[in-house]
Amino acid sequence: MNSKVIKCYGVGDQGSVGVLTGGTCDICLCDEMTLYPDNVIEMLISRLSKQGSTVIATMNPLHPGHKCHELIVHAENGDPKYYAKHFVVEDNPYLPADYVETLKQTLTGVYYRRYYLGEWCLAEGAIFEFFDKKLHVVRKPPRSAEFWLVGIDYGASNPFAAVLIGYNSGSFSRTGPMLWVEKEYYWNPKETRQQKTNAEFAQDLAAFFDGYSVRSVYIDPSAASFKVEMSRAGFHCVDAVNDVYDGIMHLTSMIREGTLVICDNCVNLIREMEGYCWDPKKTIKGEDEPIKVNDHAIDALRYACYTFGKGKRNIAIPSGDEVYRSQEQQRMNHWMYGRG
Repeated sequence: MNSKVIKCYGVGDQGSVGVLTGGTCDICLCDEMTLYPDNVIEMLISRLSKQGSTVIATMNPLHPGHKCHELIVHAENGDPKYYAKHFVVEDNPYLPADYVETLKQTLTGVYYRRYYLGEWCLAEGAIFEFFDKKLHVVRKPPRSAEFWLVGIDYGASNPFAAVLIGYNSGSFSRTGPMLWVEKEYYWNPKETRQQKTNAEFAQDLAAFFDGYSVRSVYIDPSAASFKVEMSRAGFHCVDAVNDVYDGIMHLTSMIREGTLVICDNCVNLIREMEGYCWDPKKTIKGEDEPIKVNDHAIDALRYACYTFGKGKRNIAIPSGDEVYRSQEQQRMNHWMYGRG
């Protein structure tokens, strides 16, 4: 054993395949393998040339056309080179019963099927199919805000959307912390037949949010020039985490569990919530993406809620030293396979 060399690699993109090329593995431990690019998975398996070489991998299920699912099918069809084991949430003896019940109640649609039932399934139909105005839309803010957040989806020729989100930590409430969308700014140049400059948008928002104690403004990192303009206007700007799939899951969980509601004056956001769907053309390709139309206010909401909460189900204020690892927090179902 003293002659063995242990190495640790990150394989976040297709270019990472180079770290495996030419090597030989005895034992390889892989975490969240469904996040690996296909060429990395193929290269890894090709490195198991020694007798008894083995890969042990954990993963959450995604779409059934994924490379990892192909390997699992080999095991299910009796191929002796592969072994697969399916776990569900209840199989983890260390999870508190109330946490398991919360997952069961708040996960919905494709997220429930994948992360609670452990199914390899397609993302289809309405994303917020559970959305009900009677339950999730309120006439006025449910509490007094300790501060506000702003999420912005920047658009020049496309609609520009911003949402003002109130936050209350629940220090004086048994129901815990919560967020609510208090008001929205929405500018559609195709309807108004007028485009605005970055400076004009910044002036509009400064007036629109005047009187509110805005802690942070979350903006898509691609809108770098507008971020500069907002900083000049006196706002504390933060690059939003633009992880669409995980961000949507975070929103659905918050809305289902009642820690996020929308005020009824946010007509554009409500309209988008009711029509937000998975893209069937992307689904055919094995990609989980929503249809990119009428989603600007939702994107603004996702930027703020997901980045502020760091993807956590508990929306208490995160500490500055906290490091977010969404996949660790989502590790509810696991699959394993090996080659012997």
